[in-house]
Amino acid sequence: MSLKETYEDLQQKASQIQHELTSLKTEMTLLEENIHGIELNPNFLETDVQPLYESLWNLQMVYKKRQTELNTVTLQLNHLDHILEGIMETDQMI
Repeated sequence: MSLKETYEDLQQKASQIQHELTSLKTEMTLLEENIHGIELNPNFLETDVQPLYESLWNLQMVYKKRQTELNTVTLQLNHLDHILEGIMETDQMI
């Protein structure tokens, strides 16, 4: 795989992860709003919100994992940028 293909793959992966993060954030916000709405009822039971809190916690874990993956891909892209800049400078000297 060429450097260009690797770079394009990393860009695509970063875009995909960013899209997933946006979707996860939306899901978490909706869950938080649902939990808050249920907890406004003075007669709510913890069993009413427990599964929602578990779902929220799971989404938060997935979000953190994907955020870490995005950070890794971003670092890889930055390193590849640096390598490509060095190659281009070397080519210009020749």
